[in-house]
Amino acid sequence: MEQKQSYGKRMWGIWSPLLIKYVIASVVTMLGMFIFTGIYIMEQGENGDLLSLMEQTNDTAKLMLEAAERLLDYAVPLEGVTAAVTIPVMLFLMYRDKTAEKKQKTAPLFKRVPLWKYPAAVTLSASLCLVLNNFILLLDISSHSKSYEETMEILYQPSLGTQLICLGILMPVCEELTYRGLMYRRMRRQTKYIHAAVYSSLIFAITHGNLVQALYGFAMGMMLAYVYEKYGSVAAPVMGHITANCISVLGTQFQWYDWIFKDVMHVGMLTVVCSAAAATMYVFIQRMEPAFPEAEK
Repeated sequence: MEQKQSYGKRMWGIWSPLLIKYVIASVVTMLGMFIFTGIYIMEQGENGDLLSLMEQTNDTAKLMLEAAERLLDYAVPLEGVTAAVTIPVMLFLMYRDKTAEKKQKTAPLFKRVPLWKYPAAVTLSASLCLVLNNFILLLDISSHSKSYEETMEILYQPSLGTQLICLGILMPVCEELTYRGLMYRRMRRQTKYIHAAVYSSLIFAITHGNLVQALYGFAMGMMLAYVYEKYGSVAAPVMGHITANCISVLGTQFQWYDWIFKDVMHVGMLTVVCSAAAATMYVFIQRMEPAFPEAEK
């Protein structure tokens, strides 16, 4: 384990990737607001109402409201753009961290995991995703969170292709680079696995903004941190996260859960099979050496 840093430096190291992510998101959102406001102004100008629109307070408020409503319709593409801009920034920060680790001789020493073992991480993620979604629906947790229902309505409004690209690929890659590749790894260099996993997963859960996604996010965050711990490559949790998100997108689009919950036998069988698959993959991955052995000394 590397030498302890001051509390301030540790906190900055942990939280700075998330702050950078939100700064980029704010800039993209402001640009989107500017564009949609401009479009609305041009539309009003074509109708000869531009001068009165800019002079009257009520119309100005209407302008901003109209722009905000249009922006909300494009929330998912904007999230995709934010992720696309953030990904290279996070990759640069990860590269800089690894370069510093090599210079300080604190880089984790582990054997490269062969590619044939990566499907285990994907299967574990897919199985846990289905099991968690089943429990959320069985317990009817979503009915107690209005913000969750509103969020789902926004997320699953665009076309399937847009959802798969933005929600299924870009956002999972961005989140894994941020939460596991940077936040978890930086914490792991300073503390034990369980501390780093719980802390990073709590942050991951809270930033989802509602109870249902927070519970789901914490469980998935713990699993993805465990996968990163064992594989030592952010590619493993990235693949797992992409798989889970694509299952959620496709399951919602093609109403898989409507079919599953038509018969209690469907629910029971799927939950048992997925739980067994998750347990089997967990045992398989558990036998792999941890990627950060020096942190246990």
